Amino acid sequence: MKDQVHIRNAEAAQLARALARQAGTSISEVILEALRQYRPRRRRPAPGKRTEQWRRLLAADRRQVRKPEVAIEEFYDKATGLPK
Repeated sequence: MKDQVHIRNAEAAQLARALARQAGTSISEVILEALRQYRPRRRRPAPGKRTEQWRRLLAADRRQVRKPEVAIEEFYDKATGLPK
């Protein structure tokens, strides 16, 4: 056997042995099945990085949405002083 893996963690070794006994298989089969099912979690950015990312997105959005300001007087009729 050229490729061997040694379990150096006591708890991991104990769990692998217990699962192998329960399943009626070898420790290798238990570990192989666990590795086949394993899906790593996506890494989340650090809170500071997330805030910085939101600020960049917000700034980019503001650049796209720039509209000329309208004076408040434009919303009122000059003759009557009422809203248009």
